Amino acid sequence: MSDHVASTEHIRGLIRQGRGEAAMAALNQALAAMPYDPERRYLRGMLHAAANRNLQAIHDFDIALQAAPQVPPLLFNRGLVLFRMERMEEALSDFELLSRIDPSDADTWTNIGLIHARSGRAQAALDSLQRADRLRGDDPVILRGLANALRDTGQVHEAAEVHQRVLSASPSDPAALTDYALCLLSLGKVAQADALYRRVLRLDPADQTALAGLYMTAKELGDQLLAERLMDYPHLLGSDEALAESTIDLDALRELSLSHGGLIWEPAGRSTSLGRQSPMLDLSQNRVLQRFEQRLLQAVESRMQVLSRSASLADHPWMQAMPKRWRLQSWITVLEQGGHQTPHIHPAGWLSGVFYVDAGQPSAPAAGNLLFGHPQEGLPLQRPDLDHRVIPASGRLVTFPSYFFHNTVAYQGPSPRISIAFDVVPIR
Repeated sequence: MSDHVASTEHIRGLIRQGRGEAAMAALNQALAAMPYDPERRYLRGMLHAAANRNLQAIHDFDIALQAAPQVPPLLFNRGLVLFRMERMEEALSDFELLSRIDPSDADTWTNIGLIHARSGRAQAALDSLQRADRLRGDDPVILRGLANALRDTGQVHEAAEVHQRVLSASPSDPAALTDYALCLLSLGKVAQADALYRRVLRLDPADQTALAGLYMTAKELGDQLLAERLMDYPHLLGSDEALAESTIDLDALRELSLSHGGLIWEPAGRSTSLGRQSPMLDLSQNRVLQRFEQRLLQAVESRMQVLSRSASLADHPWMQAMPKRWRLQSWITVLEQGGHQTPHIHPAGWLSGVFYVDAGQPSAPAAGNLLFGHPQEGLPLQRPDLDHRVIPASGRLVTFPSYFFHNTVAYQGPSPRISIAFDVVPIR
């Protein structure tokens, strides 16, 4: 190796100093000379992972593991990135191998449990999280997962007890509070759940899960004015045909969507059934997506300006947290015969939306319709929902608050229904 190639210790020092770009440049130079060096591949993979360059991180971790198989930090961090990419079974394989290498590592069992939970295997999640709890008791992350797994296996009273343990350790954690509120709703304790959702909104007015919860509790407690205000469809729901009338090539976008290599059939932890969904898109990948991103950004900025100028929304609880800085994240959904999405919200966003690349050829008037206002199934809610229906059309852009529960009527038709959904994610 030439003298001017930086040593691994020097590169680690750059990373510790927060000089990521300098570290990346040094790693690129070093790996050009020694492309299979596992430690440098690991370090570059970690920098890619920190910047959400998931595919590049996986590539570096894969090469490092070929040279140094079964190295725990490599397996652990590749598993985390695979989990983030929703490649659940691959992530599970890494963590299960780690559990055989070191059965006493609580973090490994926690991640195994969370993957099982995300994949809908509630009992397997519970078993793994109980093991993690035995290895490291009173860890709030483990306890939160354990409480949710207990609720998912029908042990709701036991779940409530564990949620109380979580809150004793982290009383101001919004996620812990909304988890407990949902458990209380499952027990029919609506007023207690309502108090928790309001408490979360005092801590974080941008918490979309709490706003969605407040809609459910307001409705159940008979506070019709608040429920209607939260679901103020005339002012909060946007529908725009102008995006398709710009220079977007719908045929090219349709072809790109259907051929996207990342489409996953019924991805774990997502709301899509009988359909395919991509991980988060890199809208800089090609000219078609770049053009779409430019037009979408303009449409979102225009919609946010309209919302900010609305006098009727001036004191709306959702508008109190309109972000000054934000980024877009988006993904493709392709629904086949019978494909649908179950009721859900987008907790990471502030404003969400969907662009219909191709509404398909619905064989019935309601097939593939977008529905709002129906909470997730399995909760003992009694009052009527405040619902609303949108009929998809190719080229239509629909925007809505990220706390809006939404789902789809099962799609039926000879061609697929293709959409690109997105979130406006606040940058804090």
